[in-house]
Amino acid sequence: GVVALVALVAIAGWLAYRAAAAFTLSYELDRNGLYIIWLGNRAVVPLDRITSIDVGASARLPWRLTQGIGYYWGQARLEDGQVMHLFATQPPARCLIVYTTDGAYAVSPADHEAFVQDLEQRRNLGAAKPLAPTVEPSRIFLYEFWNDRTVRWLLLVALAMNLAALGFLALRYPSLAPLIEMRFDATGEVAELRPRHQALFLPLAAFVLSLLNIALGLALYHRERLGARLLQGASVIVQMLFAVALATVLL
Repeated sequence: GVVALVALVAIAGWLAYRAAAAFTLSYELDRNGLYIIWLGNRAVVPLDRITSIDVGASARLPWRLTQGIGYYWGQARLEDGQVMHLFATQPPARCLIVYTTDGAYAVSPADHEAFVQDLEQRRNLGAAKPLAPTVEPSRIFLYEFWNDRTVRWLLLVALAMNLAALGFLALRYPSLAPLIEMRFDATGEVAELRPRHQALFLPLAAFVLSLLNIALGLALYHRERLGARLLQGASVIVQMLFAVALATVLL
């Protein structure tokens, strides 16, 4: 039950993120570039690199379970092999496809015709300053931390260990006595019996400590990446120690 609850909370959070991204997705233009904005992120497409604009394209979309929920994101491949970046709330076949010297972009403005006219007018003015195609990440979600491969693997290992401990406890819980041995003295003898529900505090405490390390890692990451990674490694060690403690109580 606890594992299912954690999974449902994670799914709800992910769906909420995608809904927020869809609601905040917008397109802005000036004489220098097209700016695609969502949740504080900004993708920059220089107008002087745009070669053509078309309606709809046949593309091989990346397979994702949530692709199309809220908005289309990631990279697809056009029939000629060109990379197409997805920033749209509609499938590519119904989008405006902005072709550039560096790739293509699928966008879905509310009024295609007005968007194209505005873009062409600004292109005709000429760029006031050169831009480079880039994505400027939002500082709200600290994507660099979450996209760090080392951090991600350590978080996944810590989460897997915590869920495994919860699952093991769920299997053993019905067969536990009402009072279980929770405290031991220096000689290893039982010092105190506690109600069995207190065994739940062990994986919960490990999870809370992991959350604390994540918060500290987020605060440290820009200044001290190694320190942020070490904190996530400490979370794995914490999970191991609490797993040993839980096994001592249950076995």
